[in-house]
Amino acid sequence: MPAYSTLASAAEKALRMFYIVDPAKTTFLDLESVPDYISEAVPFFIATITIEGIYYIIADRKGLEEHKGDWNKGKLRLNDTVTSIASGSIQQLFRFFIKGVEITSYVYVWENFRLYPLDATSLTTWFAAFLAADCAYYWFHRLAHEVNIMWAGHVVHHSSEYYNQSTALRQSFFQPFTSWMFYLPAALFIPPPMFAVHKQLTTIYQYWIHTETIPRLGWLEYIINTPSAHRVHHGRNPYCIDKNYAGTLIIWDRMFGTYQDELVYPQVVDSKDKEEKVAYGLTHPINTFNPITVQIHHLKHVFTTAYNTPGFVNKLKVFFYGPGWHEGTQRLGDPEEIPKIDQKSPPAKFDPPMTSSTAWYTALHSVALVGFVDFALMNAKVFPNRYSQALAGWIFFGFYSVSKMMENKKSATSIELLRMVTGLGLSALVAKNQVYNFSPSLINGLRVFYGASGIYMGYKLAKSFGKQKRE
Repeated sequence: MPAYSTLASAAEKALRMFYIVDPAKTTFLDLESVPDYISEAVPFFIATITIEGIYYIIADRKGLEEHKGDWNKGKLRLNDTVTSIASGSIQQLFRFFIKGVEITSYVYVWENFRLYPLDATSLTTWFAAFLAADCAYYWFHRLAHEVNIMWAGHVVHHSSEYYNQSTALRQSFFQPFTSWMFYLPAALFIPPPMFAVHKQLTTIYQYWIHTETIPRLGWLEYIINTPSAHRVHHGRNPYCIDKNYAGTLIIWDRMFGTYQDELVYPQVVDSKDKEEKVAYGLTHPINTFNPITVQIHHLKHVFTTAYNTPGFVNKLKVFFYGPGWHEGTQRLGDPEEIPKIDQKSPPAKFDPPMTSSTAWYTALHSVALVGFVDFALMNAKVFPNRYSQALAGWIFFGFYSVSKMMENKKSATSIELLRMVTGLGLSALVAKNQVYNFSPSLINGLRVFYGASGIYMGYKLAKSFGKQKRE
């Protein structure tokens, strides 16, 4: 492919992150023809995470330091970044185990109940689909904060105490099981291929707004969702709770009364407000990097709370009222119970210390896991699903093992050694059965990589046993 065509293709894919697309090139007559835009965007996600990291290295070095109660520190940490990437990977790889409920339910309604099918090739239909998908996302997103069982899925995205490009990737495998119903009204009119396009583009757009490096964007704040508006949405300050639900267009929040300015800019702070920096994450942080806990912690909490709550009606309220509800409060809970944020001493963040060797090891293996994720997604239609499921399961185990190392758990070395053994076994299986069509040099590279890592983990395990005996 000529260099010009390659650059043009890359530019086209990069612009999708800002919803800058050619309607003609994003119009399809059947679902099979709709590209997997999210998988194609993965390299750009990695690139922007890298660029943001370079920004902190060069222009804002305090952002890489430990938080220690300083608003200007702790904006980017390896452990949190890996956890966010792991969550996004789990969400994307889950497609190999359960078929996408959103598109399946949408197609069912279209095929059986559509009222007035719009022309799939019309520019008017293209814009109607954009508005329908974006408005539906607003209402799903709003209810995902106001209904506890829906929050059990969406809470994953808000569990990070940091706000950077990697935070956008922190997604839940459970969330699609609560979002599908909000898109069904559009299926009465809008063809499934058009919906599939805009559902993906709406998701991709929301990636770039997860950053502290981009300031307020002037008049655009009245039209589109911006980093400033979305920083408020991710805040745990009382004034940030249940605000700015927009996907692409912020007009929905302004129309339905859920808009809130970020109170760190003089032009938006009036007589009744004062400047207030945003603290990110949950009002009650989960303090873990375990990707399994990140995914299911609130789901478990909902069922446990319902079980322990007396009265059938109150049990239902646990599921369908707000996350902050308990007996004696209004539907969304008591706003006074939301912890205030001390502007002079911001909340501490979960950040267990890591040795430099552990940090490098974790970073290297996380990059390798991301490579496998990208490979699995890009080849989803090529290889048998059982192969993809096996690879996805091993990737899940990899992120779990890495999380134990980042938390300094005693079992971390043993678990990681087991992962290296299974990694060697996987590479042997791939070589023997010619799975994935990996080149011999790549197979040998994997053997060396996991073999050397296994020796290192074995050495660490032996060293720890020796230390325990001496003690």
